Amino acid sequence: MKKEMKNSRKKAPKGSEKRGFSSFAMVMTAFAIVIVAILIINKMNAPEPSVMSQQAAGENSGGGSGSAPNFTLASVGGGSKSLEDYRGKVVMLNFWATWCGPCKQEIPDFIAMQEAYRDQGFEIVGVSLDDPTATAQVAQFVKQAGINYDIVYGNGQVAQAYGGVQSIPTTFLIDREGNVVTSKVGLQPKDAWESAIETLL
Repeated sequence: MKKEMKNSRKKAPKGSEKRGFSSFAMVMTAFAIVIVAILIINKMNAPEPSVMSQQAAGENSGGGSGSAPNFTLASVGGGSKSLEDYRGKVVMLNFWATWCGPCKQEIPDFIAMQEAYRDQGFEIVGVSLDDPTATAQVAQFVKQAGINYDIVYGNGQVAQAYGGVQSIPTTFLIDREGNVVTSKVGLQPKDAWESAIETLL
């Protein structure tokens, strides 16, 4: 009986603990590799951050930043428009979208400013950041709103060229030499824009 009990207490064969630890390590390593692979795939498939709506009104996205990047974009009125087409004029470049409440709120002021300063060499260019498939919707909105300035269909490239536009409305004021004088994020009071425009005109 004592012999049987002694035999039952025999240690596991040498190397079995080591083999058990190795198996566990292999399983954990494989698990870690799977987790890392999932994280990499998710990051690759994650959509790019969409343009957000207005930040705090009055927030500046920067002052003058040198020459305004040129672009050529399809126009709501047909054909295409390039920033070079406005060389020699004071240009207000406004990034907006039809789904953006603050963007729509400032449009009547823009219409009034375009009417008041056009003959002095002032032009507003609206860059729509709506979904690329919504061209008809944008064109209909422009007509219904009575917008009297040029609207072009924007894209990620032009938004990136202008510092990576993250929030709209974002508006740049460009002088007659094609230099960005100021830029602002969010809905701005009309008189603030008028003061800046009159200084450049």
